[in-house]
Amino acid sequence: MNIEQFLKESAREVDEFIEAKLPSRGVPPRLLEALKYGTVGGGKKVRASLLFATAEAYGVERKVLLPLAAGIEMIHAFSLVHDDLPCMDNDDYRRGKPSMHRAFGEAMGVLAGDALLVEGLNLFMNDPHFVKTFGARKTLQVAQVILSALGGKGMVGGQVLDLEYQGRDVTEREVYEIYLRKTALFIQAPVVCGGILGKAGRKERRALAEFGLRLGQCFQIKDDLLDVTGESAVLGKTVGKDVKQDKATLVKVRGVEATERILREEFEAIKTLLSTLEHSFERLLELARFVVERSY
Repeated sequence: MNIEQFLKESAREVDEFIEAKLPSRGVPPRLLEALKYGTVGGGKKVRASLLFATAEAYGVERKVLLPLAAGIEMIHAFSLVHDDLPCMDNDDYRRGKPSMHRAFGEAMGVLAGDALLVEGLNLFMNDPHFVKTFGARKTLQVAQVILSALGGKGMVGGQVLDLEYQGRDVTEREVYEIYLRKTALFIQAPVVCGGILGKAGRKERRALAEFGLRLGQCFQIKDDLLDVTGESAVLGKTVGKDVKQDKATLVKVRGVEATERILREEFEAIKTLLSTLEHSFERLLELARFVVERSY
């Protein structure tokens, strides 16, 4: 199975799991519709694939990982829904269709985002089979990894910096601080979780954490390049917004050519890092290659 097939299969399984497990009893029908709209049938589901690829290297079966993989993707969807709101990036399109607030209204956009975060955590923390398979201690460990990536020192803090640095001169260090918090920590999280559930040793867990951060930076660098060089029809979202809003990006600080070189250098560092590990992480390397070479 090539990497595109791996991603599609991961996305299909995650979508089916979410549809089957989303709570419906007692949930207002319009909210349930919005939750499905924001998660099912769209997006690359890269974070789920990173969890699968990491844990499978240790022999963990994909089916037992589905509650966590689906939960992570629901949490990611929360971040996208809120990111698109008029008070944030004010984007009308996401994943090739109207963004949540355009389809359901701004108030529902806020509330659906809130629900995606909470239900995403519930999906694995309250799944009896997941807890029984991995134990309460490991379930709490992966929850702590995820929550650490989301809070004031993570994604939320990164979004704050992204807004604060908009329209002003920034340094390369400031740009990387946004990348780390806003994107890299939540790319790192499924990789670290896969190592925890796979019982990785201390050395490999440290290396996987470094891999996750480097890949997260690559992901955001590529996103910023695609905002300049990509096409809306391919990306499924509006292009050119970073320049229009004068966002703090590496492209703004270093230019397209230098940013592309930095991206290539980061990928080479990732290859070297993975090659030093005891287990084979060929699928993780393929995912990293996809991240830096993708057109969407």
